Amino acid sequence: MHTIGLIYNPHVEAARVLGEKILAWLTARQVQAWLCAGQESVPVQGPAELFVTLGGDGTILRTMQRAAPAGVPVLGINLGRVGFLTEASPETWEQVLTRVLAGEGWIEIRAMLRVTLLRDGVAIAQEDALNDAVISRGALARTLRLETSIDGAFVTRYVADGLILATATGSTAYAYAAGGPILPPWHNSILLVPAAPHLSLERPLVLDKEAVIEVRVNTEVPGMLTVDGRMEGELHHGDLVRIERSPLKARFLRLRSRNDFYRTLVARLTPRNGE
Repeated sequence: MHTIGLIYNPHVEAARVLGEKILAWLTARQVQAWLCAGQESVPVQGPAELFVTLGGDGTILRTMQRAAPAGVPVLGINLGRVGFLTEASPETWEQVLTRVLAGEGWIEIRAMLRVTLLRDGVAIAQEDALNDAVISRGALARTLRLETSIDGAFVTRYVADGLILATATGSTAYAYAAGGPILPPWHNSILLVPAAPHLSLERPLVLDKEAVIEVRVNTEVPGMLTVDGRMEGELHHGDLVRIERSPLKARFLRLRSRNDFYRTLVARLTPRNGE
């Protein structure tokens, strides 16, 4: 590694402090590095062969907006609450980065979703998601009616607070909280999980990786479309949301075995009283 970008959560003071410490450590080893705060959009500080994030999964999701199109892998140091996507802890960063500089590690590739919002047949927004796209009600507590088709065939009309379209990576996030299954993150399947469905299909669906899902919104008040937790825009009556496999891939630099996913799953999901 000749150039490493360090991206920290600006809302966590310890993340900035640790970032400055790692920056000095890398510089002392003749590694070019830069440090920046990860906001809604990660600023361009220069080229990088690796992004190291200092924060939680949210910091990784924001960083992936830049990393995936560039094909740059991400390594996360966890200063968040859960850290499903992270690789190291604040206590182990020096050992981990020493191994990285020695050329150790392997690249894990994960699927992403392409989310397109169409109004009157015109695409007005398009984003790529590592975790999920969520179609949800707005400020008023009124259910949405969502006409849902898969590969051009009508499936059902959901009456619900919302609909979650998730990758296998996102199966441990909102989709899990809404009752969806947990998938191994290296799978390419697409999850469809209704949120608080009322008198409609309530079971989650596991769809083929090539599935194209189209959701027509029927609502009297504006709803919301979020992609990886970012607000993409209001949903109006008649809007169409299309979700399909993205041509982009998320890349993570890993040192641990792939089987560590199973060893850490229960520990990650054990309630910690909101900590």
